[in-house]
Amino acid sequence: MLRTRWLLVLLSLAFLGCTVEAGEFFGENLVTVKLTLPKGDTYIRGTTNPVANLVAEVALTNVTEKEKLTKETVSVTTVGFLSSDELIALTDKLKKEATKEAILEMINAETEKKKATADKDVFPVNQKSIGVAYPPPELGPHEVINFVITKLPEEGAAVPEGAKPVIIPRDNKPDHVGRVDWSPVKYLAAGENSPVYSLPVGEYYRISEAGLYSIKAVLLTVGDSNKPQKLTESNEEKFRVLPFKKVDQKIDELRRNWEFYERGYPSFEYMLYQVVNGAGYDEVYWVQRIMVRGSPRWEWERVCTVKGGTLAQVAFLGPKKYAVMAVQAKGDGGLYTLDFNTVGPTLTTKAFEVKEGTTPKLKVEAGVPAVE
Repeated sequence: MLRTRWLLVLLSLAFLGCTVEAGEFFGENLVTVKLTLPKGDTYIRGTTNPVANLVAEVALTNVTEKEKLTKETVSVTTVGFLSSDELIALTDKLKKEATKEAILEMINAETEKKKATADKDVFPVNQKSIGVAYPPPELGPHEVINFVITKLPEEGAAVPEGAKPVIIPRDNKPDHVGRVDWSPVKYLAAGENSPVYSLPVGEYYRISEAGLYSIKAVLLTVGDSNKPQKLTESNEEKFRVLPFKKVDQKIDELRRNWEFYERGYPSFEYMLYQVVNGAGYDEVYWVQRIMVRGSPRWEWERVCTVKGGTLAQVAFLGPKKYAVMAVQAKGDGGLYTLDFNTVGPTLTTKAFEVKEGTTPKLKVEAGVPAVE
Protein backbone atom coordinates (compact mmCIF):
# COMPACT_ATOMS: atom_id res chain seq x y z
CA MET A 1 0.00 0.00 0.00
CA LEU A 2 2.81 2.39 0.91
CA ARG A 3 4.58 1.58 -2.33
CA THR A 4 1.42 2.39 -4.32
CA ARG A 5 1.03 5.74 -2.57
CA TRP A 6 4.61 6.71 -3.37
CA LEU A 7 4.02 5.79 -7.01
CA LEU A 8 0.93 8.05 -7.14
CA VAL A 9 2.89 10.91 -5.59
CA LEU A 10 5.67 10.57 -8.16
CA LEU A 11 3.16 10.48 -11.03
CA SER A 12 1.37 13.56 -9.67
CA LEU A 13 4.62 15.50 -9.42
CA ALA A 14 5.58 14.51 -12.95
CA PHE A 15 2.17 15.66 -14.27
CA LEU A 16 2.45 18.93 -12.35
CA GLY A 17 5.87 19.56 -13.85
CA CYS A 18 4.51 19.03 -17.37
CA THR A 19 1.58 21.37 -16.67
CA VAL A 20 3.82 24.18 -15.43
CA GLU A 21 6.12 23.83 -18.43
CA ALA A 22 3.25 23.89 -20.93
CA GLY A 23 1.43 26.73 -19.17
CA GLU A 24 3.76 29.28 -20.74
CA PHE A 25 2.09 28.91 -24.12
CA PHE A 26 -0.95 26.67 -23.81
CA GLY A 27 -4.16 28.39 -24.94
CA GLU A 28 -2.53 31.73 -25.77
CA ASN A 29 -1.27 33.34 -28.97
CA LEU A 30 -2.08 30.27 -31.04
CA VAL A 31 -4.06 31.99 -33.82
CA THR A 32 -3.55 34.92 -36.19
CA VAL A 33 -6.31 36.54 -38.25
CA LYS A 34 -5.95 37.93 -41.77
CA LEU A 35 -8.53 40.53 -42.89
CA THR A 36 -9.04 41.59 -46.51
CA LEU A 37 -11.55 43.82 -48.32
CA PRO A 38 -12.20 41.86 -51.53
CA LYS A 39 -14.36 44.56 -53.13
CA GLY A 40 -11.78 47.31 -53.06
CA ASP A 41 -11.10 50.32 -50.88
CA THR A 42 -13.82 52.76 -52.07
CA TYR A 43 -17.56 52.39 -51.41
CA ILE A 44 -20.84 54.26 -51.67
CA ARG A 45 -23.70 54.30 -49.19
CA GLY A 46 -26.39 51.62 -49.37
CA THR A 47 -30.07 52.35 -49.90
CA THR A 48 -30.92 51.33 -46.34
CA ASN A 49 -27.60 49.75 -45.35
CA PRO A 50 -24.95 52.15 -44.05
CA VAL A 51 -22.48 51.10 -46.76
CA ALA A 52 -23.17 49.11 -49.91
CA ASN A 53 -21.09 46.00 -50.64
CA LEU A 54 -18.67 46.51 -47.74
CA VAL A 55 -17.62 42.92 -47.12
CA ALA A 56 -14.74 41.80 -44.93
CA GLU A 57 -13.11 38.42 -45.44
CA VAL A 58 -11.36 36.89 -42.43
CA ALA A 59 -9.24 33.75 -42.27
CA LEU A 60 -7.65 32.16 -39.20
CA THR A 61 -4.21 30.55 -39.09
CA ASN A 62 -2.99 28.23 -36.35
CA VAL A 63 0.62 29.34 -35.88
CA THR A 64 1.77 26.37 -33.80
CA GLU A 65 3.97 23.79 -35.52
CA LYS A 66 2.25 21.51 -37.98
CA GLU A 67 1.76 18.00 -36.65
CA LYS A 68 4.02 15.22 -37.90
CA LEU A 69 1.69 12.28 -38.50
CA THR A 70 4.09 9.76 -40.04
CA LYS A 71 6.16 7.34 -38.02
CA GLU A 72 9.84 8.02 -37.42
CA THR A 73 12.65 5.53 -36.83
CA VAL A 74 14.36 6.15 -33.52
CA SER A 75 17.17 4.37 -31.72
CA VAL A 76 16.11 3.06 -28.29
CA THR A 77 18.11 1.48 -25.48
CA THR A 78 17.08 -1.98 -24.32
CA VAL A 79 18.17 -3.88 -21.20
CA GLY A 80 18.06 -7.66 -21.13
CA PHE A 81 17.08 -9.89 -18.19
CA LEU A 82 19.60 -11.67 -15.96
CA SER A 83 19.67 -15.42 -16.26
CA SER A 84 19.18 -17.52 -13.13
CA ASP A 85 22.91 -18.31 -12.95
CA GLU A 86 23.81 -14.63 -13.34
CA LEU A 87 21.31 -13.66 -10.68
CA ILE A 88 22.76 -16.22 -8.22
CA ALA A 89 26.30 -15.03 -8.93
CA LEU A 90 25.29 -11.40 -8.46
CA THR A 91 23.53 -12.23 -5.18
CA ASP A 92 26.67 -13.95 -3.87
CA LYS A 93 28.77 -10.93 -4.78
CA LEU A 94 26.35 -8.53 -3.10
CA LYS A 95 26.56 -10.47 0.15
CA LYS A 96 30.29 -9.79 0.30
CA GLU A 97 29.84 -5.98 -0.10
CA ALA A 98 29.03 -3.93 2.99
CA THR A 99 28.69 -0.38 1.59
CA LYS A 100 25.74 1.02 -0.34
CA GLU A 101 28.02 2.68 -2.90
CA ALA A 102 29.76 -0.61 -3.72
CA ILE A 103 26.44 -2.41 -4.15
CA LEU A 104 25.12 0.28 -6.55
CA GLU A 105 28.34 0.23 -8.53
CA MET A 106 28.11 -3.56 -8.94
CA ILE A 107 24.47 -3.40 -10.04
CA ASN A 108 25.27 -0.67 -12.59
CA ALA A 109 28.13 -2.70 -13.96
CA GLU A 110 25.91 -5.75 -14.51
CA THR A 111 23.21 -3.51 -16.08
CA GLU A 112 25.68 -2.05 -18.58
CA LYS A 113 26.53 -5.56 -19.76
CA LYS A 114 22.85 -6.14 -20.65
CA LYS A 115 22.32 -2.82 -22.48
CA ALA A 116 21.80 -2.77 -26.26
CA THR A 117 20.32 -0.44 -28.91
CA ALA A 118 17.53 -1.16 -31.37
CA ASP A 119 15.67 0.76 -34.09
CA LYS A 120 11.95 1.29 -33.60
CA ASP A 121 9.23 2.98 -35.69
CA VAL A 122 7.12 5.32 -33.51
CA PHE A 123 4.74 8.23 -33.98
CA PRO A 124 6.49 11.52 -33.01
CA VAL A 125 5.38 13.48 -29.96
CA ASN A 126 4.03 16.83 -31.27
CA GLN A 127 4.42 18.77 -28.06
CA LYS A 128 4.60 22.13 -29.89
CA SER A 129 1.44 21.45 -31.92
CA ILE A 130 -1.86 22.53 -30.40
CA GLY A 131 -5.23 22.35 -32.13
CA VAL A 132 -7.82 25.08 -31.58
CA ALA A 133 -11.60 24.81 -31.40
CA TYR A 134 -13.49 27.96 -32.40
CA PRO A 135 -17.03 29.01 -33.38
CA PRO A 136 -17.13 30.25 -37.00
CA PRO A 137 -17.06 34.07 -37.21
CA GLU A 138 -20.42 35.55 -38.15
CA LEU A 139 -22.36 38.75 -37.70
CA GLY A 140 -25.85 38.37 -36.32
CA PRO A 141 -27.27 36.35 -33.44
CA HIS A 142 -23.92 34.94 -32.28
CA GLU A 143 -21.48 37.57 -31.05
CA VAL A 144 -18.17 35.84 -31.70
CA ILE A 145 -16.43 38.58 -33.69
CA ASN A 146 -16.31 42.35 -33.52
CA PHE A 147 -15.04 44.87 -36.05
CA VAL A 148 -13.35 48.02 -34.83
CA ILE A 149 -14.08 50.69 -37.44
CA THR A 150 -12.47 54.07 -36.81
CA LYS A 151 -13.09 57.37 -38.61
CA LEU A 152 -9.71 58.74 -39.71
CA PRO A 153 -8.72 62.33 -40.40
CA GLU A 154 -8.01 63.24 -43.99
CA GLU A 155 -4.39 63.48 -45.01
CA GLY A 156 -2.99 66.83 -43.96
CA ALA A 157 -6.01 67.71 -41.83
CA ALA A 158 -5.33 69.22 -38.41
CA VAL A 159 -6.35 67.01 -35.49
CA PRO A 160 -7.47 68.90 -32.35
CA GLU A 161 -5.28 68.27 -29.34
CA GLY A 162 -6.78 65.64 -27.05
CA ALA A 163 -9.25 64.45 -29.72
CA LYS A 164 -10.42 60.90 -29.14
CA PRO A 165 -10.75 58.31 -31.93
CA VAL A 166 -14.21 58.18 -33.45
CA ILE A 167 -15.31 54.53 -33.19
CA ILE A 168 -18.28 53.53 -35.35
CA PRO A 169 -21.04 51.86 -33.29
CA ARG A 170 -22.51 48.48 -34.07
CA ASP A 171 -26.05 48.61 -35.42
CA ASN A 172 -28.09 45.44 -35.04
CA LYS A 173 -31.17 46.29 -37.05
CA PRO A 174 -30.53 43.50 -39.58
CA ASP A 175 -30.83 40.97 -36.74
CA HIS A 176 -34.08 39.04 -36.53
CA VAL A 177 -35.93 38.13 -33.37
CA GLY A 178 -36.47 34.42 -33.01
CA ARG A 179 -35.02 31.16 -31.79
CA VAL A 180 -31.59 30.37 -33.16
CA ASP A 181 -29.31 27.39 -32.82
CA TRP A 182 -25.69 27.58 -31.75
CA SER A 183 -23.25 27.36 -34.62
CA PRO A 184 -21.24 24.13 -34.65
CA VAL A 185 -17.70 24.54 -33.37
CA LYS A 186 -14.92 24.15 -35.94
CA TYR A 187 -11.48 22.63 -35.37
CA LEU A 188 -8.31 24.32 -36.60
CA ALA A 189 -5.40 21.89 -36.63
CA ALA A 190 -1.87 23.02 -35.84
CA GLY A 191 -0.22 24.82 -38.75
CA GLU A 192 -3.44 24.92 -40.80
CA ASN A 193 -5.62 27.71 -42.23
CA SER A 194 -9.36 28.03 -41.72
CA PRO A 195 -11.84 28.61 -44.54
CA VAL A 196 -12.29 32.24 -45.58
CA TYR A 197 -15.34 33.75 -43.86
CA SER A 198 -17.15 36.53 -45.74
CA LEU A 199 -18.98 38.94 -43.43
CA PRO A 200 -21.31 41.79 -44.54
CA VAL A 201 -19.84 44.54 -42.38
CA GLY A 202 -21.62 47.28 -44.33
CA GLU A 203 -24.98 46.10 -42.97
CA TYR A 204 -24.03 46.03 -39.29
CA TYR A 205 -22.04 49.19 -38.55
CA ARG A 206 -23.61 52.62 -38.72
CA ILE A 207 -21.28 54.46 -41.06
CA SER A 208 -23.13 57.57 -42.20
CA GLU A 209 -20.43 60.17 -42.91
CA ALA A 210 -18.23 60.31 -45.94
CA GLY A 211 -14.52 59.97 -45.31
CA LEU A 212 -11.60 57.67 -44.61
CA TYR A 213 -11.93 54.72 -42.22
CA SER A 214 -9.83 51.91 -40.81
CA ILE A 215 -11.13 48.45 -39.96
CA LYS A 216 -9.80 45.47 -38.00
CA ALA A 217 -11.42 42.30 -36.67
CA VAL A 218 -11.35 41.13 -33.04
CA LEU A 219 -12.13 37.50 -32.19
CA LEU A 220 -14.11 37.40 -28.96
CA THR A 221 -13.41 33.72 -28.31
CA VAL A 222 -9.66 33.38 -28.98
CA GLY A 223 -7.12 34.90 -26.58
CA ASP A 224 -3.88 36.75 -27.28
CA SER A 225 -1.91 37.97 -24.27
CA ASN A 226 0.08 40.42 -26.44
CA LYS A 227 -2.97 42.59 -27.21
CA PRO A 228 -4.47 45.23 -24.89
CA GLN A 229 -7.85 43.47 -24.81
CA LYS A 230 -6.16 40.04 -24.49
CA LEU A 231 -8.09 39.00 -27.61
CA THR A 232 -6.84 38.01 -31.05
CA GLU A 233 -6.89 40.92 -33.50
CA SER A 234 -6.45 41.02 -37.26
CA ASN A 235 -4.39 43.37 -39.39
CA GLU A 236 -5.84 46.80 -40.13
CA GLU A 237 -7.10 47.94 -43.54
CA LYS A 238 -8.29 51.35 -44.78
CA PHE A 239 -11.26 52.23 -46.97
CA ARG A 240 -13.12 55.32 -48.13
CA VAL A 241 -16.86 55.97 -48.12
CA LEU A 242 -18.22 58.43 -50.68
CA PRO A 243 -21.23 60.65 -49.83
CA PHE A 244 -23.55 59.07 -52.35
CA LYS A 245 -26.47 56.66 -52.31
CA LYS A 246 -29.22 55.63 -54.72
CA VAL A 247 -32.80 55.50 -53.45
CA ASP A 248 -35.52 54.08 -55.69
CA GLN A 249 -38.03 56.68 -54.56
CA LYS A 250 -38.95 60.22 -55.56
CA ILE A 251 -37.32 63.10 -53.73
CA ASP A 252 -40.50 63.87 -51.72
CA GLU A 253 -40.67 60.26 -50.50
CA LEU A 254 -37.00 60.35 -49.51
CA ARG A 255 -37.43 63.55 -47.53
CA ARG A 256 -40.57 62.30 -45.74
CA ASN A 257 -38.90 59.00 -44.72
CA TRP A 258 -35.32 60.21 -44.46
CA GLU A 259 -34.70 58.64 -41.05
CA PHE A 260 -35.69 55.23 -42.43
CA TYR A 261 -33.06 55.41 -45.19
CA GLU A 262 -30.42 56.70 -42.76
CA ARG A 263 -31.33 54.46 -39.79
CA GLY A 264 -32.12 57.44 -37.64
CA TYR A 265 -31.71 61.20 -37.79
CA PRO A 266 -28.76 62.04 -40.08
CA SER A 267 -25.53 63.08 -38.42
CA PHE A 268 -23.54 63.93 -41.54
CA GLU A 269 -22.83 67.41 -42.92
CA TYR A 270 -23.64 66.67 -46.55
CA MET A 271 -24.77 63.91 -48.89
CA LEU A 272 -25.60 63.18 -52.53
CA TYR A 273 -28.70 61.19 -53.47
CA GLN A 274 -29.78 59.68 -56.77
CA VAL A 275 -33.58 59.49 -56.75
CA VAL A 276 -36.33 58.49 -59.15
CA ASN A 277 -38.19 60.98 -61.35
CA GLY A 278 -41.67 60.20 -62.67
CA ALA A 279 -40.59 61.18 -66.19
CA GLY A 280 -38.51 57.99 -66.66
CA TYR A 281 -35.13 59.25 -65.54
CA ASP A 282 -33.33 59.81 -62.24
CA GLU A 283 -31.97 62.93 -60.59
CA VAL A 284 -29.02 63.69 -58.33
CA TYR A 285 -29.56 66.04 -55.38
CA TRP A 286 -27.11 67.44 -52.89
CA VAL A 287 -28.15 68.07 -49.29
CA GLN A 288 -26.15 70.11 -46.78
CA ARG A 289 -26.66 70.85 -43.09
CA ILE A 290 -26.55 74.52 -42.16
CA MET A 291 -26.57 75.60 -38.53
CA VAL A 292 -28.89 78.54 -37.85
CA ARG A 293 -28.82 79.87 -34.27
CA GLY A 294 -27.66 76.50 -33.00
CA SER A 295 -30.32 74.48 -34.86
CA PRO A 296 -29.72 72.43 -38.03
CA ARG A 297 -31.43 73.34 -41.28
CA TRP A 298 -31.11 71.18 -44.36
CA GLU A 299 -30.73 72.64 -47.83
CA TRP A 300 -31.57 70.54 -50.91
CA GLU A 301 -30.81 71.27 -54.56
CA ARG A 302 -30.73 69.30 -57.79
CA VAL A 303 -27.36 68.73 -59.46
CA CYS A 304 -28.26 66.92 -62.68
CA THR A 305 -30.42 64.32 -64.37
CA VAL A 306 -29.38 60.70 -64.86
CA LYS A 307 -30.42 58.46 -67.72
CA GLY A 308 -32.85 55.76 -66.59
CA GLY A 309 -31.17 52.47 -65.70
CA THR A 310 -27.75 54.06 -65.17
CA LEU A 311 -25.91 55.12 -62.03
CA ALA A 312 -24.06 58.37 -61.52
CA GLN A 313 -20.36 57.98 -60.74
CA VAL A 314 -18.73 59.78 -57.82
CA ALA A 315 -15.03 60.29 -57.01
CA PHE A 316 -13.05 61.87 -54.18
CA LEU A 317 -11.06 65.01 -55.07
CA GLY A 318 -10.00 66.25 -51.63
CA PRO A 319 -11.42 67.04 -48.20
CA LYS A 320 -15.14 67.72 -48.78
CA LYS A 321 -14.57 67.92 -52.56
CA TYR A 322 -16.12 65.45 -55.00
CA ALA A 323 -16.69 64.88 -58.70
CA VAL A 324 -19.98 63.58 -60.13
CA MET A 325 -20.29 62.22 -63.66
CA ALA A 326 -23.57 61.12 -65.24
CA VAL A 327 -25.08 60.20 -68.57
CA GLN A 328 -28.04 62.55 -68.50
CA ALA A 329 -31.67 62.16 -69.50
CA LYS A 330 -31.14 63.61 -73.01
CA GLY A 331 -28.17 61.31 -73.69
CA ASP A 332 -25.41 63.83 -73.27
CA GLY A 333 -22.90 63.71 -70.38
CA GLY A 334 -22.22 66.01 -67.49
CA LEU A 335 -19.16 66.29 -65.24
CA TYR A 336 -19.68 68.21 -62.01
CA THR A 337 -17.45 69.16 -59.13
CA LEU A 338 -18.84 70.04 -55.69
CA ASP A 339 -16.97 71.69 -52.84
CA PHE A 340 -18.80 71.34 -49.52
CA ASN A 341 -16.29 73.49 -47.65
CA THR A 342 -18.59 76.43 -48.31
CA VAL A 343 -22.15 77.06 -47.13
CA GLY A 344 -24.00 76.15 -50.27
CA PRO A 345 -21.47 73.96 -52.10
CA THR A 346 -19.46 75.47 -54.91
CA LEU A 347 -20.61 73.74 -58.11
CA THR A 348 -18.85 73.67 -61.49
CA THR A 349 -20.26 72.05 -64.62
CA LYS A 350 -18.71 70.62 -67.79
CA ALA A 351 -20.67 68.94 -70.60
CA PHE A 352 -19.26 66.18 -72.81
CA GLU A 353 -20.49 64.04 -75.68
CA VAL A 354 -21.46 60.42 -75.07
CA LYS A 355 -20.80 58.25 -78.09
CA GLU A 356 -23.43 55.64 -78.86
CA GLY A 357 -22.60 52.20 -77.48
CA THR A 358 -19.96 53.48 -75.07
CA THR A 359 -19.99 53.74 -71.29
CA PRO A 360 -17.99 56.72 -70.03
CA LYS A 361 -15.92 56.31 -66.88
CA LEU A 362 -14.92 58.88 -64.31
CA LYS A 363 -11.24 59.01 -63.39
CA VAL A 364 -9.18 61.30 -61.19
CA GLU A 365 -5.51 62.11 -61.66
CA ALA A 366 -3.67 64.44 -59.28
CA GLY A 367 -6.99 65.68 -57.93
CA VAL A 368 -8.33 66.60 -61.38
CA PRO A 369 -11.45 64.74 -62.66
CA ALA A 370 -11.77 63.60 -66.26
CA VAL A 371 -13.93 61.32 -68.39
CA GLU A 372 -12.59 58.44 -70.44
